[in-house]
Amino acid sequence: IGDWSSDVCSSDLWLAVAKVSRYSSLAALVASALAPFAFFAMGQGPQGLLAVVLAAMIFFTHRANIARLRAGSESRIGQQT
Repeated sequence: IGDWSSDVCSSDLWLAVAKVSRYSSLAALVASALAPFAFFAMGQGPQGLLAVVLAAMIFFTHRANIARLRAGSESRIGQQT
C-alpha cells in the first residue's frame, strides 16, 4: 500500500493552516505547494513528481480563490455568506 507519512504530513499542514487562517483555499494551496517537498524528503520521488503536477493543477484551478485572497474578499471557514 505504501508509506502514508507524507500524506499525513500534508493533511496536518492543511489543518494547521486552516485553523490559523480559517481559509480553506489558502490551506489547500500551502499544503499542495509543500507536499512535493515532503515526498522527496521521505525518498518517494515518483510520488513527489506526481505531487508537483497536482500542485500545479491545484494552483491553476484556484486562480479565482487566489485573486480573492489577494483582494481580501475570500470567505473564511465558518463565515456566513
